[in-house]
Amino acid sequence: MKRFVFNCVVFIIIAVVIVGILNRNYFPSKLPMSSTYNGAIIDKHNYADRIKSPRIIFCGGSNVAFGINSLEIAEATHMPVVNLGLLGGLGLNFILNEAKYTARPSDIVIISTEYYLSPEGTYNDKADIERIFPPAGKYFTPTLAQIMGDFFIEDLKKNLPNTLSVLAHIKKAEPNLGVYKRSSFNENGDVVRNFVPVPAMDFSAAKTTNYGYYEGIKSLNDFKLFADQHHISVYFIYPCYPTSLYYGSKKTFDRMAGDFTMDLKVKVLNTPESASFADSLFYNTEFHLTPRGRELRTQRIISLLKNNHIGKFR
Repeated sequence: MKRFVFNCVVFIIIAVVIVGILNRNYFPSKLPMSSTYNGAIIDKHNYADRIKSPRIIFCGGSNVAFGINSLEIAEATHMPVVNLGLLGGLGLNFILNEAKYTARPSDIVIISTEYYLSPEGTYNDKADIERIFPPAGKYFTPTLAQIMGDFFIEDLKKNLPNTLSVLAHIKKAEPNLGVYKRSSFNENGDVVRNFVPVPAMDFSAAKTTNYGYYEGIKSLNDFKLFADQHHISVYFIYPCYPTSLYYGSKKTFDRMAGDFTMDLKVKVLNTPESASFADSLFYNTEFHLTPRGRELRTQRIISLLKNNHIGKFR
């Protein structure tokens, strides 16, 4: 019996070692998905790492990626600007943890997350980001079941074919991703690729947003405590949102803003109403501004920063 147990343990150890070798991410920057939208996280952090503080760091979901002109803000504030905004599916906690690992003393962090953004986010989005950018593993904690599923199945499916194709010098054709690809971002982390002209979005069939106390307030307050302890300034800006959707759920957003006023320890610079824009300025979702919308929002943000003496205005 002891011999059997010993053989089983040895077999398990050998199997784990072999699988670990096979599914290791040897070439993360050459994964097929590294050229997709999510691959921009690599360039965002490369830029953030090489510029000196103090910096202004914007973080949030895709409303930030599509919604600011970092170069204009940098020129106005006389401070370098980093746009970490990428994907709301990563969740509020991931976004805030990413900011914790990126921000340095004297930096300014400006948070602009989508309305009622899930604190936990979607695990598959976070796992895919980690495969592209391994340091992102510090931004979230998977469950044991998720770790096991990734180790024995998902990582093997994604990493092994990539390793073999790189070693064999096989280059796969890239799918047509439109604006949703890594090359659509500039150095600062903004989506700047010109969009294919599309009709203005029709939000008339969209459902109204129901009120609920936002559980993410606690996470935001915890981040504020961390920021204060590390001499980092932090502010909150409501996300861009179509005017018709805002007024369609105005009571909900007013109640949520009231909760933020009462309970949020992070200074809020605007209101949901002042963050709304004409429906025609949105591109295929309620959080993605067109280039024209991005310029208008950028000017509003610059005014907010100037009025609140944030940055180095002259």
